[in-house]
Amino acid sequence: MASLPLDYMADILRVDLRHMGCSRIILLGGEESMTSGGLRTALAKWGLQVFVPPEAERAWIASLAATPPDDSATADVDRLRALLADGVEHGVEAIVATSDRLAALVNACELSVPTLAYDSWGSAVRLRNVVFDMGGVLFRWDPLAMARRVCDSDDDAQLLSQAVFGSSEWVWQDAGAVDEKTVAWTAKMRVPRRLHASVDKLVYHWHDHRVHIPGMEELIRDLKDAGFGIYLLSNAGESFARYEAQLPARECFDGTVVSCYEHLVKPDERLYRILLERFGLEAGECLFIDDTLRNVYGARRVGMRAHHFSEDVDALRAALLG
Repeated sequence: MASLPLDYMADILRVDLRHMGCSRIILLGGEESMTSGGLRTALAKWGLQVFVPPEAERAWIASLAATPPDDSATADVDRLRALLADGVEHGVEAIVATSDRLAALVNACELSVPTLAYDSWGSAVRLRNVVFDMGGVLFRWDPLAMARRVCDSDDDAQLLSQAVFGSSEWVWQDAGAVDEKTVAWTAKMRVPRRLHASVDKLVYHWHDHRVHIPGMEELIRDLKDAGFGIYLLSNAGESFARYEAQLPARECFDGTVVSCYEHLVKPDERLYRILLERFGLEAGECLFIDDTLRNVYGARRVGMRAHHFSEDVDALRAALLG
């Protein structure tokens, strides 16, 4: 697998750090990470205050980053604790380590700030499986555009989109708690009678109006040819059975887990674990791709690598296939 482009990796780190409320960090890694032009510079572009060890210590830090974890490295822990403690005392809010070895040593220091461990995708374990969300990743998720296809005005489309896709029943449908008839019935209570036929068209046929995200079908086929396992993990209702065949490169998928059948929705950690257990997957060998940040964090909480997708298929291809 190719290394993740620096700006791309920096963006993933930025999102995590923002989620934690951290803007002042110490960066530990290889020489290229800690010097100007490397990850240090890429992170600084996002407005983060990035500190690195003194020049005299960087070669030692880089050598640690390049070696496997070692539980017996007491001397390394003591030396690293002495190096980092001053920064923590002066307001550093997190430590970012670009290898498992460094992260293990920092954790052994028992400092008062969190440690974030990352390599190209957040783990040194070989990536073997790619797990896709559906709406916003395989297909564009644009409720208003779908609503416009079943009515005559933008105002009506706004009403329909909110009544159907913005309803609590739509979410309950994903959890398998209600059916499509209930979604349609409750939506009709929220719109004028003249739009009731449009509600039915939208509830029962919304998936016929979706658009594939360009380049994703080709990427899935190329990932399959490269030996990756391909899986789907999606929040979706019972209508999934009617449009499953529309999935791009459907024949490439080795397994699917859909929320309505499990009566769980992302980001519930149990849904991710069902995928792992059902198909015998190791969490650290899986990359989960989702357009919703809370679902990305759900995957990371169970040990999966995860990517917050923003329709940049070219960057994703470069990171996975080089």
